[in-house]
Amino acid sequence: MKLFVDCRWVTEDPDDQLSRMSRGIVHALAERRSFVMIVGPSTALTLLPALPWELLPSPYSPAEVLTGKKLNSVGADVVFTPAPGWTGFGRRFALLVGGGTPHPRADDGLLHRLRTWPWRSRLIRRWMIRSADVILGVSPAQQRVLLGNSAADQPVVTLHTEDAASVSPAVWRESAAQLDAVIDDAYAAVRARRDAAAS
Repeated sequence: MKLFVDCRWVTEDPDDQLSRMSRGIVHALAERRSFVMIVGPSTALTLLPALPWELLPSPYSPAEVLTGKKLNSVGADVVFTPAPGWTGFGRRFALLVGGGTPHPRADDGLLHRLRTWPWRSRLIRRWMIRSADVILGVSPAQQRVLLGNSAADQPVVTLHTEDAASVSPAVWRESAAQLDAVIDDAYAAVRARRDAAAS
C-alpha cells in the first residue's frame, strides 16, 4: 500500500491549531508506519518526521484541483488529509478527510482571508467533506458538525485524543492507532473497487 499524508497545513505559526493538530498526528502515525508526506511551498519541513515527501501546490492554490490526478500518477492508494480540500477531483485512491479548518489570523491580509473563505462557507465545506470515503473528527463536538455535513452513507469516525491542540505524539498515539485501522480498511475497499473494475 502506498499511503500519502497531507502535511501542507504544517506551518511555523505556534498558534495555528490546524498546524499543531497535523504535527501531532503525523508524528504519532510515523511511529506506526511509513508514508509519503505531501508538502507545499510553505510547509515547515523542519517540524515534520524524516520521511519521503512529494511537493504539490498549496491547498489554497487554484492548481489544487489537479492534486487528485497528480496523486493518481504517483500511485497513491490511500490519502489522509487533516482538513477537507479539493483533493477529491478525479481521484482513484481512498480519501480520508479530517475536520480541521484553516483560520486566518487577526493580522492576516485580505488576500489570505479570501483564500481561506471556502473553508468557512458551509456549502463549499460540505461539498469538500462529501468528496471523502471516510470523515475523521477529533472531538464529539466536531463529530456532530461533521455528521451534519456528511452524506447519508459516509462513515464518520472520532479519533480519541486528550488535547487536540497538542503537538506531542504521545497525546496522539491512540488516535494514530485508530487512524491506522481506518487506513487498512480504506485500502481493502479501494482494492476491492479496483478488482471489480478490472473484472
